[in-house]
Amino acid sequence: MSSAQGLIDFIAAGPSPQHCVFEVEKRLLAKGFVELDVTSEPSKIQAGSGGYYKNSGTIVAWKTGGLPPSESGFRMVGAHTDSPNLRLKPNAEYAREGYLQWGVEVYGGVLLGTWMDRDLGLSGTVAVRDGKGIKTHLLRIERPIARVPNLAIHLNRTVNTEGLKLNKQKHLAPMIGLAKDGPVLGPLICDELKCDEADILGWELGLHDLAPPIIGG
Repeated sequence: MSSAQGLIDFIAAGPSPQHCVFEVEKRLLAKGFVELDVTSEPSKIQAGSGGYYKNSGTIVAWKTGGLPPSESGFRMVGAHTDSPNLRLKPNAEYAREGYLQWGVEVYGGVLLGTWMDRDLGLSGTVAVRDGKGIKTHLLRIERPIARVPNLAIHLNRTVNTEGLKLNKQKHLAPMIGLAKDGPVLGPLICDELKCDEADILGWELGLHDLAPPIIGG
């Protein structure tokens, strides 16, 4: 049970690849691992030490033994830090039929129907210009700001007999609010990161389901 709860806590902490890496790093530091720069000489890795490299959504960690790998062998484990989701396009915000929406692209092998009628938050990274250059910030908005709505049954009467047929470009753009309330995305990011909108240079953001992982059954 404790192992399962540990997995659930890890999933909850990582709605984006960048947050996943941040959580892995936090756990490594708690175990005494040390971050090294990717340009560091391999000779700086000492026997018996634990270290890691990281870069945005990627992290590589190791624990060295007392003997060379040529004598003792080695074990390697790999895993994804990402998962299929809906990612915001660079110029995401637009108005249509009186509603404000965000253009998204489907990343990975998404089960499209599972994204319908869910409260969605926003997470990832944002590049912001500051007085020292460019800084990349983690962003996580954990409140229902977006929803991909299903059509009412009287507008799609064959859905129960012919299945839900979704066009990735036309049917998955989430609704944010009324067009008259926009723009929303820039001010939303600025409010979270306490920055000026003119200093936002770009982002890598995706939607995530706000329903928390649980142990069921």
